[in-house]
Amino acid sequence: MGRNRKKKCDEARPECLRCKTLGLRCEWPTPGDLVDRRCASTRPRRSASPQQHQQHVEPELTSLEITTSAHRALLDPRISLFSASAAHQVLKQDLKPVISRHFIDIYYGLLILPNCHPEYYWGWINEIQELMVQHESLQYSVLANAASHIHFIDDSSQMQELALTYYSQALRGLSELLVKASQVENHNGLLMSVMLLYLHGCMGRGTYTDIPRHVNAAIRILTLRLLGSPKGISRPFDRLAVESVLYQIFLVTTGSWSNPVELDTRFDAKFWTQAEKLLSRSTLFPNRSMSFNSPVLGIPFSLFKLALSIRRLYQDPVGPDVQTLDEHKAELEYWECALLCDQDLDEIGVDEEPNCAPQIYKDAAFLYILNASMLLEQLVQGHDSSGPPSAHDVSSWQLGKARAILQIHRRDDEWARCFIGNWPTYTLGFFMSSPEDIDLVRSDLRRRWNFMQFGQIGRFTTDLETTWTKRGFGR
Repeated sequence: MGRNRKKKCDEARPECLRCKTLGLRCEWPTPGDLVDRRCASTRPRRSASPQQHQQHVEPELTSLEITTSAHRALLDPRISLFSASAAHQVLKQDLKPVISRHFIDIYYGLLILPNCHPEYYWGWINEIQELMVQHESLQYSVLANAASHIHFIDDSSQMQELALTYYSQALRGLSELLVKASQVENHNGLLMSVMLLYLHGCMGRGTYTDIPRHVNAAIRILTLRLLGSPKGISRPFDRLAVESVLYQIFLVTTGSWSNPVELDTRFDAKFWTQAEKLLSRSTLFPNRSMSFNSPVLGIPFSLFKLALSIRRLYQDPVGPDVQTLDEHKAELEYWECALLCDQDLDEIGVDEEPNCAPQIYKDAAFLYILNASMLLEQLVQGHDSSGPPSAHDVSSWQLGKARAILQIHRRDDEWARCFIGNWPTYTLGFFMSSPEDIDLVRSDLRRRWNFMQFGQIGRFTTDLETTWTKRGFGR
């Protein structure tokens, strides 16, 4: 099994050390498994996503088998019911291999964008599997995320309780690791654990308010590691980590439109600017598209920055000044022109063969532009800063374009499982007022939930449904 997972194997029989430590089944690969499927002649596209590569390999456990196994473990009669504490410990130990496999086979693939270089995908998951054997904090961070995801899939309260237990153990392990680590900036296990903890807050349930402190911890590590050096990024994981932190800053700062949670979102203002410059000079795979080089952001970084700036202005009780509005208008005109001309925002490399992913990225970027355009219009017209965006004119060109994008992707599975479309689709829902348009957004979010089952999507959906009902647009 160690060799199947592309890790160095000590070849011990009957079980190698790594598989034995993780509680995984250890078996040697078949001749068919030794074929590099990424270069197989039957592959339809060279630019197929890492997730598509993974689909060629039959996983040991499907999602249904995992949740079924979890149920069996929860009902295992061998666990003594006379000692709840002892039973809980046995349960956690028995489920660790199942939950770890869920992270590797299912959950992890939802965290990386589909068109990026395979090195981002395989590099991170391989290093996670190697380092979690050495560091309990990382191991429990992995288990917390996977258990929380299984909870959403299976609606299991026991899994949610287990996820929070793992989360607490990860925090405890992280504290111990911080005491022992001499140079935290060079400790990948530490950084990965912190990243997975803020992902649990975003995608899971019960730790949302902890996100800022984990993001700030990641910022401090990356500042020491990368921002003090004149050199650019040289390792794929470093770029992945920087993009992940920036995306999380965007999500936490934008928050919920109508039910803002009071979070301490005071992040280092310099980090955003410095990280933006760092990414711009750190193209690890030259002569390839931006999306091929980007494992988390995928679309022009300036679109996140513009959306975030307008979002802040929108709920500022003081209101924007004329100069700031004019600056945003000028920047937005460029993006609106690109959208109206159906301009490609990302140039495909000479050696790249286009697949479905570039259109997904392009349309997701267009939704960011359309949302920013409508928000800015409402800012100019005056608005109530205490609430979410108002319904927009159903005949506006912005809603016409947004409507067309959602209709194109109504049955597009790749679109539904691409997380960069979550926030713009959610925000778009506040501008909708006709039953048909609301159904488009509702259907899109439902499909996203079915494919990803992230707590973030559940929060977005609840917020929209509550707002639509208050406006008289409910079911």
